[in-house]
Amino acid sequence: MKIAFLGLGRMGTGMATRLAESGEHSLTVWNRSQDKALPFALLGARIANNPSDAVEDADIVITSLLDDKSIATLFHYQSPVLSAMKKNSIHLCVTTISPLYADQLQALHDAHGTRYVSGPVVGRPDASAAGKLVQFLAGDESAVAVVKNTCSIFAEQIMCLSGPASTANSQKLCINFFVASLIESMGECFTFGEKLGVPRENLAFFLEKILPLPGVKVYVDKIFKRDTNSGTGFTMTAGRKDLALMLDAASSVQCPLDIASVIANKMDMAIEQGMEDKDWSAIQEITRQRAGM
Repeated sequence: MKIAFLGLGRMGTGMATRLAESGEHSLTVWNRSQDKALPFALLGARIANNPSDAVEDADIVITSLLDDKSIATLFHYQSPVLSAMKKNSIHLCVTTISPLYADQLQALHDAHGTRYVSGPVVGRPDASAAGKLVQFLAGDESAVAVVKNTCSIFAEQIMCLSGPASTANSQKLCINFFVASLIESMGECFTFGEKLGVPRENLAFFLEKILPLPGVKVYVDKIFKRDTNSGTGFTMTAGRKDLALMLDAASSVQCPLDIASVIANKMDMAIEQGMEDKDWSAIQEITRQRAGM
């Protein structure tokens, strides 16, 4: 197939390089600053002078740009780039964009007689270059089936999601939220430890060891199934006690632990509702209540 790749930033370069080196497709690349595109000539790719030139005759157009705005600059009603795409060709957007804009893109392509797939990826640039990305695909079902094999060149795990294109973008935003929350939690842990005189190296060693443990993963299953039975786990009462110890210690060294305060508040509500002997992961039930569920 003929593939046009638009956007050669750190992530895009890795993916485009994988496609070029695979030798499975005819590749054309375009980037706003052409110096990033020139090395691809050595890999057998064609360097396009402009995005319209790049997408002409392409079966799949992959965009790896910055955001909604950068993509909207190229793809809009009667835009030169959209007009240059041949009928039934596919636009695969691997950029993290808003769910709303993803559905707008799908509608835009439907009206033009082309197909759209949202394919945001999870992973760092080194994972992109190594073909180790995780990718979510949603949008035109026939197009998803076509691009999946191509995506396997740079993504080792691909999840095809039913529903509109925005489904993939919503999934990616959820993952990003988790990562951001994890980073915030680890940041508070390191700061709390420093204030108490705990060496940062000790905490780093502990976190590296504990995150992959099955004992941590069990909570994924418990929360998913809403299994609130404590079994051999930690009860809500015991958890609330530990939270009190953490907050007291943090107060003594004037180090706010905002996330801990939120969890403690939810545990208080759970205990008031008779969940004192439930697993402490049952604070999810309070979150659900606050959401009107």
